[in-house]
Amino acid sequence: MVSSLGAVVLLYDAMIKEVANAKTAIEEGRIEDRFNATQKACKILVGLQSHLDFEKGGNISLMLDQFYHTIFRDLQQVNMKNSAQICDGIITALSEVRASWSELAQNEQRTGSPDGKAQEAKPAKPAQEPERPPEASSLTISI
Repeated sequence: MVSSLGAVVLLYDAMIKEVANAKTAIEEGRIEDRFNATQKACKILVGLQSHLDFEKGGNISLMLDQFYHTIFRDLQQVNMKNSAQICDGIITALSEVRASWSELAQNEQRTGSPDGKAQEAKPAKPAQEPERPPEASSLTISI
């Protein structure tokens, strides 16, 4: 199982892979493959963008929304200009943001909190109440 933050890191990995595939397709003259790869990256991007929580996320959600808009525009430019150079810029930008998500995921795994601060212990439940396993959340990703 992967945490929500871990899932975001995996989605960034998938976007980076698709943009790299688009770059390779450009270099090899495979226009249809370039288009398909950029479309897959766009689908992941739109999925991430659609799950931004502007109430809880505040300024960070606003910044990510703008970032996603920029990456989406750049992916369209890859198709319009057939540019491997634009692919490089997208990969660099995605990799930098991915590194931040990865750090948050590692902090959460290590301390239980994305900010790296250990969470306070929860009060113990009364002895007569049996311990219930935590509910698992699921995430379905189709690329």
